[in-house]
Amino acid sequence: MFSPDSEMAEKKAQIRVYLPTDTDKILKILAAVKDSSVNALVNEAIEHWLEEAEQKEIVEKFNLDQLDEIG
Repeated sequence: MFSPDSEMAEKKAQIRVYLPTDTDKILKILAAVKDSSVNALVNEAIEHWLEEAEQKEIVEKFNLDQLDEIG
């Protein structure tokens, strides 16, 4: 679904997420320790979540992998 090479070419959507303060602090520290960004960590987490069987089943059931062909 995601490849680092295509990341720059893709148009990106922006979302706002409200997190508990402790979660925000941990994400910021992890990003710094990993020499990364909170954005990169969250993108990675979402990609992993989308690869789980439950989400893949929903994507297949509703043809969500073909959204770009719809409109």
